[in-house]
Amino acid sequence: MFCRFENRLEQTALTFAQPITKITAYNAADLEQAWRRIDTAHQAGHWVVLVLNYELGAHLLALPFARPSTTPLLSAYVFAQAHYTTPWLAHPSSPISLEAQATIRRHDYLKQVESIQRGIREGLFYQINHTIPIQIQSTATPQQLYTQLATAHPVEYGAYLEDGERCILSFSPELFVRRRGNTLTVKPMKGTAARHNDPARDQAAAHQLRHSAKDIAENIMIVDLLRNDLGRIADTGSVQVRQLLNVEAYPSVWTMTSTIEATTSHRSLAHLLTALFPCGSITGTPKIAAMQCIHELEQRERGIYCGSLGWLAPNGDLQLNVAIRTIEYTSKQHAQFGVGGAIVIDSDPYQEWEECLWKARVLGTPISYEE
Repeated sequence: MFCRFENRLEQTALTFAQPITKITAYNAADLEQAWRRIDTAHQAGHWVVLVLNYELGAHLLALPFARPSTTPLLSAYVFAQAHYTTPWLAHPSSPISLEAQATIRRHDYLKQVESIQRGIREGLFYQINHTIPIQIQSTATPQQLYTQLATAHPVEYGAYLEDGERCILSFSPELFVRRRGNTLTVKPMKGTAARHNDPARDQAAAHQLRHSAKDIAENIMIVDLLRNDLGRIADTGSVQVRQLLNVEAYPSVWTMTSTIEATTSHRSLAHLLTALFPCGSITGTPKIAAMQCIHELEQRERGIYCGSLGWLAPNGDLQLNVAIRTIEYTSKQHAQFGVGGAIVIDSDPYQEWEECLWKARVLGTPISYEE
């Protein structure tokens, strides 16, 4: 078992030593024992690394379409120790070759967006985070690929994990939830614009994003959803929006975030995740109706993509990312990457497709696709 979390904005990394055990759950029937074993490990003063597939949410919420998964819905890796170090450095070697292809035709994607908008007009939901899978092929080792892409696209919530069965590379800029003492913080990311080499065009794109009625509406919908989710476990009256509609710069995109905090008395991990998981920014709103739409429309497992990676410390502090911009290997040289965006009533299907392609710029290669 090897797990590593990197904050390349602050140039720190958290690594783990002395593995003790691995805890897994493949369906809802496994969860009670998994929670109990995680709590026992935590009470013994151990660190717990968490890998949460998107599909775990349907089981936590007891949704009718919840099904056993081909990979664990939940994996928890228990370690005796953890320590801080610095991020891996990319070797100054020749660029790594990587090929990437969308596995959905553009025509089919456009039809799916139109289907979502019909559902919005019918009042079934307000926003759906629709995603597409991208197949990746590379002769580089996972560590080489991770280091090169993480260096080119530094983020706060990166992660690298391999356990002999799964290998996951995450370049996530989005916080799902952080617990420090009795304070919970969530920071949904909704609203994105492409960066430009020309400084004037680049600043204009940031300004346009911040004043886009569509993107502002997307973000506020999710803020309201997460305030409601936090309210299920927070102390009465403690849920507060600390920052609203902040535009942040990353190498390939501008993105808009909001920060919400709450205080809570001690709540178990099971309590926390049942209230909050999966993050509303990658479902849409209302959450359950959005998840039902995603299940019917995407017809596949997202896996770790749109799930979460993070850790639980012995003192109860916790940090989980939203596993966007995340690669999971399916064989030695093949992997899957997901990309998507929020669909609302005034979304332009063609523009949403283009947004998916430039969000995938983190891969450093053009995305091929069929019309």
